Amino acid sequence: MNNDTNSLQAIRKAIETFQNVWVPANGGTETEFVSRTGKRLLYCYNSALARHAYLDLGSDIILTDDEACIALGLY
Repeated sequence: MNNDTNSLQAIRKAIETFQNVWVPANGGTETEFVSRTGKRLLYCYNSALARHAYLDLGSDIILTDDEACIALGLY
């Protein structure tokens, strides 16, 4: 197996076992992008919290909903 396959399997296992970890959303298929404000973000999911959020890859911090809206340039 290649690294991508191993990574996807680890992400799916974390989701299935409801571990309190943030993983790339949509079954591990989300990729990073640069927001309108210049932040590198990754859309993630935490199965233990049943919640989606954006991870700021520059600071390695999960953004609050308000922070995400600002980073995305929504207001």
